[in-house]
Amino acid sequence: MANSKRELVLTCARELFEREGFHATGIDRILEKAGVAKMTLYNNFGSKDQLIVEVLNQSSHIMMERIKNYAMSASSDSYEQILAIFKALGDWYQDPEFCGCMFQAAVAEFPDHDSEPAQAALAHHKRLTTIFEEMCIKAELKEPVQLSRRLALLASGASCVARQAKARTPADDAYQIAEILLERASK
Repeated sequence: MANSKRELVLTCARELFEREGFHATGIDRILEKAGVAKMTLYNNFGSKDQLIVEVLNQSSHIMMERIKNYAMSASSDSYEQILAIFKALGDWYQDPEFCGCMFQAAVAEFPDHDSEPAQAALAHHKRLTTIFEEMCIKAELKEPVQLSRRLALLASGASCVARQAKARTPADDAYQIAEILLERASK
């Protein structure tokens, strides 16, 4: 039972953080939405910052699995799998529930890059870079480490712009730039 309450708090907190932001969402609001007592939150997470870190880490792992699964189901070709990630981003941006990238929001709301929420957001970006690096190596592209950093930066930039654009255009533009980067790395 305690585990289900923990997951409920995580789910409710994630929904509220995505829509309203980290600082604007109070503990009482999360508890009300989850229908749990304050002790449930503190026994499971210790503090609001720890809850934020848990939400960011869980969201990152879910997102990375979705990205990998989407890429793998899109094509058996590693080169095409990389491009598929940008198509997946476009689909995400068109989702009516899309409120922007919570990892970028965490960096903005926690400007001390040594804070645990900021570190969790950075870890997400590193995970994304690693996925691109693995795919670049598999596709036998030149300078996979450098290329993967550029692709992750491109994906992050598209997500930042998409929040304002409310359209898939940033992902489509990023896809075209990724094609150029991949073409240059395959020569």
